[in-house]
Amino acid sequence: MTAMNVDNIVLQPGYLDGNKGRLFTLYNLPENKQHMVFLFLPSFAEELNRCRVMVAMQARQMVAQGHGCLLLDYYGTGDSEGDYSETCWSQWQQDLNTAWQWLQKQGYQNIALWGLRTGALLAISEAVTHPERYQRVLLCQPVLDGKQFLTQFLRVRIAMLMDRGMKKETTQDMRNSLQQGESVEVAGYEITEKLVAELEQQKMKDYAVSDATPVIDWFEVVMSPEAELPFASQQVLNIWKDQHVDCRVHTFTGPFFWQLHERELTPDLLNKTNQVLLLNK
Repeated sequence: MTAMNVDNIVLQPGYLDGNKGRLFTLYNLPENKQHMVFLFLPSFAEELNRCRVMVAMQARQMVAQGHGCLLLDYYGTGDSEGDYSETCWSQWQQDLNTAWQWLQKQGYQNIALWGLRTGALLAISEAVTHPERYQRVLLCQPVLDGKQFLTQFLRVRIAMLMDRGMKKETTQDMRNSLQQGESVEVAGYEITEKLVAELEQQKMKDYAVSDATPVIDWFEVVMSPEAELPFASQQVLNIWKDQHVDCRVHTFTGPFFWQLHERELTPDLLNKTNQVLLLNK
C-alpha cells in the first residue's frame, strides 16, 4: 500500500481552555459524527518536536480515510501556554480529560486514543481508567518503563557536561537535586521533581488491562521485517495475553524518527497504520 495523497488536507490550529491555560491543538473533525476521532497524545520533551512532521502526515492520512483527529500539546509544552517546569503526568491526565470533554461537547462519541512513546503510556493508563470512553487505542513505539526512560533522558545532560568539560554528574546526583526541590535542565528543558516522581511510577506491565480494555493496536520498530519484538515488549504482551486483552501487534522498519534531529518520515509505519485502519473501518 502506498501513501495517500493528502496535499489538500489541512489540520486546523486551535486552542482548548485547560485548567491552567490554553492548550494548543491541530484538528480535522469528520462531518459524520459516527466516524472515529483519534485523540493524539505526544511524547516527551524534544521528542514532541522531532515527531511533528510524522504525526501530522499520519493525521492527514487518517482524515483521508474519513476519520477525524485532534493533536494535543500538553500544558507547558509545544505551543500551549505555560512553562515546561509546570508540566507533569497528572497535568497530562488533566489535559487529556479537557480534550475528551471538548470532543464530547462537539457530539463525538466514537473516540480513540493514539499515543506515541510516553504518550502511549498515558493512553493505556487512560484506557484502563476509563474504558467506556474509548473505542480503541493505537500505541506507537510505546515506552514501557517511565523510570528507565527518564534515566536515558538524564544521560543527555551527562553527555553535555562531559562535552563542555564541566563538573561531572550522575543520574543519581540529578535525582538527589530534584528531591531537594531543585530543578534540573536537560537539553533546554526544566525538569522538576514532580514530573520525575510521577513519570517514574508508570510501567506498562503494571496497568490493570483486562477484557474490558478497548482494542489495542501496538506498533513497534524492528531492524528487519523478519525480526521479533524486543524481549521487554514481549513480556508485556504475554501478560496482556494472559489477561485476555485484545492487542494486535504490527512491526515496521525505518528511521527512528523520534530520535532524529533532522525530521524524517518512516513510510512503513504510515502504511501499516493505514492498512490497520482501513481493515477496521
